[in-house]
Amino acid sequence: MPRGQGFTDSAWVDGLQQNEENRSNLALINTGEVDDQEIVFDLDIYGGETAMRVKTVTMDAEPMTVVPAKGFRQINSILRAHAPGTTQGYVRIRKVSGANPFLAYGVVNDGGVPGDRTGDGAYIPARE
Repeated sequence: MPRGQGFTDSAWVDGLQQNEENRSNLALINTGEVDDQEIVFDLDIYGGETAMRVKTVTMDAEPMTVVPAKGFRQINSILRAHAPGTTQGYVRIRKVSGANPFLAYGVVNDGGVPGDRTGDGAYIPARE
C-alpha cells in the first residue's frame, strides 16, 4: 500500500468464515506515518447470514486491538474467539484513538483449526 493510502477512520473486512473446513484471522497494522503513538481499535463483528452485529470487541476483551506505531497485530480465529457460533461474517474496524493511518486485512485459512487440511490462506483486503 503506498504511503498516504491507509484508512483514517474505519474499514471493513468481508468474507470471514469459521467452520469445520475454514477459519479466519484479522490483521491490523499501524502505519506510523504521523507519529509514534499506538492506535486503539474497536471491532464490530456482524453475522453474514443476518447482517446483525453479533459483538463489539474492545481493548478490554482483546489486547491485540491496540497496535503500536509501525506495528502489526493478528487476531487468530476471530469468529471462534469473539463470536462463537458465527460461521460466516464480516468486521467493521473502527479507530478509537491514534493519529496514524492504518491497514487491515483478513485471511481465510484452509482447516477449521491449525494443523487441519492444507493450512493455505486466502487474502481478503479491507475496504472503506
